[in-house]
Amino acid sequence: MLTIKTLNREFDNWDALLVLIHGAFTYMEDRIDPPSSVHSLDKDALRKKVAEEIVIAAYEDRELIGCCFLKETGRKNYLGKMAVDPALQGVGVGEKLLKAAIDLSKNAGKSALELETRVELTEVHAFFRRFGFSQTAETSHEGYKRPTSITMQMNL
Repeated sequence: MLTIKTLNREFDNWDALLVLIHGAFTYMEDRIDPPSSVHSLDKDALRKKVAEEIVIAAYEDRELIGCCFLKETGRKNYLGKMAVDPALQGVGVGEKLLKAAIDLSKNAGKSALELETRVELTEVHAFFRRFGFSQTAETSHEGYKRPTSITMQMNL
């Protein structure tokens, strides 16, 4: 049975969270340039993120199978590090995580939900467009003259 819940400070399964995020982002390693910031995530960085951001987690029974992070940025929430176990992608886990992030943002009185995704990941763009996100900007990582990321936003 799929359960969506917000993690709290008592969460201590850092290994599972780290494995989940790294595993979910592995497919893009040969597709994006520069490399993902996920490579800089370790247990200490995750502890800090969990303390500073809202973390929504998906569980199948007691197994962590998905997550996303919400960071308050004024009137908006920023959606980051959305990850679903690669074996379960395409079965609705990401949709349920996103719907929970939208609901939490609306309930907090936020005007929009925003995210960044890499230019190369067109299937990710399509996923978020299905829920009403639209592209609002292109950005370049330091040292790059071409766009490397796009910003997408959904007005709430």
